[in-house]
Amino acid sequence: MSRRKRQPSAAPEPSAAPEPAPSQPAQARSAGARPSRRLLIDLAVLAAVFAATVGIAELAGAANLGVAIGVGQVTFSIALVALLLRA
Repeated sequence: MSRRKRQPSAAPEPSAAPEPAPSQPAQARSAGARPSRRLLIDLAVLAAVFAATVGIAELAGAANLGVAIGVGQVTFSIALVALLLRA
């Protein structure tokens, strides 16, 4: 189940005196910026993995750039699966 679909296990008990609601809770502010920052970090990691493995394959003596890019695609897909399983 994704984090967004999780429901709290128990509803908070009503208190005797209602608490004043803040104008914008800190959790709501951080939650709004968090997914986009996380996405940018994940995309940067994937691009870095692809570029690094293509470069390493070229330096290791790949027959041509196509073979090096193929190696980069394989490592990109492995990194993508790892990132998806982490989330």
